[in-house]
Amino acid sequence: MKTILWLAVLATSVGAATLTAAEPYIEAGKRMAEANCANCHNIEPGGDFKLYPPSFQAIAIYMDPQVMRMKIMYPDHAVLMPQFHTFMFTENIDNIVGYIETLDK
Repeated sequence: MKTILWLAVLATSVGAATLTAAEPYIEAGKRMAEANCANCHNIEPGGDFKLYPPSFQAIAIYMDPQVMRMKIMYPDHAVLMPQFHTFMFTENIDNIVGYIETLDK
């Protein structure tokens, strides 16, 4: 019984540490989104769903993270959306996608 209780406490601690470790990346993703995406997209939690351009909340719910990365790097609407692959690092894209993924809750 003590072993099970200890494992439960350990699992909770590890989960909390993982979330805390991820928070700076999520915050960095939100800052990148504010600087690069918010002029067109609604990037806030609970944002209104709209088709064009989609809110980040809609993207979080309906789009796979790998597709998000591709659409950020090589957007379908190249004329309207910046060509991020010309100036943004992969880490920045991962941070933005990480932020978007937090909005599906």
